[in-house]
Amino acid sequence: MTEKDTEELAENRIYELGFHIVPSIPEEKLSAEVTVVKDLLEASGAVFISEEFPKLKPLSYQMTKVVGPKHLKFNTAHFGWIKFEMNPEAILKIKQALERNDNILRFIIVKTVRESTMSVIKAPVFRSQVSPKPIPRVSSRKTGEIKSPISVAELDKTIDALVIE
Repeated sequence: MTEKDTEELAENRIYELGFHIVPSIPEEKLSAEVTVVKDLLEASGAVFISEEFPKLKPLSYQMTKVVGPKHLKFNTAHFGWIKFEMNPEAILKIKQALERNDNILRFIIVKTVRESTMSVIKAPVFRSQVSPKPIPRVSSRKTGEIKSPISVAELDKTIDALVIE
């Protein structure tokens, strides 16, 4: 390991932890569960930047959590996230602690940037059911003289006549 690599490891980085908490945790005890996660981060030297408190959401697919001999299946979970800054050497410790927590269904830790990177969701744009505009006829390529517009049906007939099978 070079001196540069050692310096790079010593620098704090920005991370985001996204997590699903099992839906069997009641709403009134959810804040206590989030506090457990935040205390784990804080004990490892994390400095909090921003967060979103978990909200109950439907999952895209059924997830299974193995707790002891049981395989529990979930279709919903409380999803929340925390953005924080910390030394990269402590991330493995956090990952292992979250894996042992029976109330965390799934989590992900990603490197990110300090700035907010939320994207705005645009509404879908649908094409209207208006008939297409007629295409203008050109009498000569050389002169570029425009005749009256051609209809779509006429255009189809002209194309069919030009296509050799």
